[in-house]
Amino acid sequence: MNNKIITKYFLNTNESLVSLGLLFLRCIIGIILFMVGAGKVLGWFGGFGMNTTIQYFTKMGISIPLVYISSYTEFLGGFLLIIGLVTRPTSVAVIINMIVATVVMLPKGFIFGMADFPFTLLIISVVILFAGPQKYSLDYILFRSDNSNQL
Repeated sequence: MNNKIITKYFLNTNESLVSLGLLFLRCIIGIILFMVGAGKVLGWFGGFGMNTTIQYFTKMGISIPLVYISSYTEFLGGFLLIIGLVTRPTSVAVIINMIVATVVMLPKGFIFGMADFPFTLLIISVVILFAGPQKYSLDYILFRSDNSNQL
């Protein structure tokens, strides 16, 4: 009897726990992105605001429109991931943003040059893209159907 319980625990998937795990991932990446983006856009959380952000990124050779796109992807995308609204499209935008951030940081080094951080956010975004928002999200509440487990 004990073996069945242990086997069931390790081999079966609990959909509620998967949804809870995805909620945790969405919230942690969403909070991080929202705070970083709010710092870049509005100067919140110790950030410098949009003007300083533009100056910093243009010195690195990044165009002003891309600075706006990147900053607002983090700011708005973080919020949307937290609440689980348009989760997959938001994940795609974050994936693109984090690929660029990883590539920009990579010449400085993966670990000590800080490329590991955007790479970690990239991987979390890929997991969210693959798994979808799950049931603890506005996407689920607003758009669920009988076929909600299918892509």
